[in-house]
Formats: sequence, C-alpha cells, structure tokens
Amino acid sequence: MAKALTFDQVAERKRKAEQFVRDVKGNEERADEIADESVQGYAARRHFDIVDNPERRSMANGEPTRQDLLDQIADLKDENDFLQSQLDSIADVLDQGGEEDDEDEDDDDDDDGS
Repeated sequence: MAKALTFDQVAERKRKAEQFVRDVKGNEERADEIADESVQGYAARRHFDIVDNPERRSMANGEPTRQDLLDQIADLKDENDFLQSQLDSIADVLDQGGEEDDEDEDDDDDDDGS
C-alpha cells in the first residue's frame, strides 16, 4: 500500500529531493531530471498516492504499513543528510575563522621571550 499524501505534500517532497541532489550530492543532471518530472510521475516513482485528505485514509487503516514506515525512514534520512551537510558547511566556516585566531595566538606566545 502506498503512502497517502496531498498534491502539495508530494510537490514539496519533490522540491526537497531536487534541492538535496543538487546541493548535497552535487549531481546537477539528476537534479534537473527530478525538476523536469511531473508531480504525478514523482509520486508514482516514489509509491505515493495523491489524495485530497490523507488523514481520512490513514484513520481507516489504523496503523501505518511497513512500506509507509520505510518511506518515512527514507525521507528522514534524506532530510538528515541535507541538514548534516548544512552543519558541515557551518563548521567549515567556523574552523577557517578559528585557524586564523590560532595562528595569531601562536605569534603571541613567541613574543613572550620564553
């Protein structure tokens, strides 16, 4: 059974997938393929059902299926990878600033005459 999402939810996931592939994986060609794909095509490939109200369907089922959980795990991993890349970029910027400060501190130690 496919995961039930609204059209807007699928479109947002498609946008995030494109951004992730372009920014994190650096694969412009694949990102362009995702961008050119229709929302309906993306939903079919990712095994999503586009529905008007996904809550109504999930309440009828009671519990999520194994595939629903696997899809959720995949989405969370993608989001975590994207966020980790953002944190790595921030850390790189901070480390570059810290290296300059460390060099200045080393110069000060040499001036003590010890």
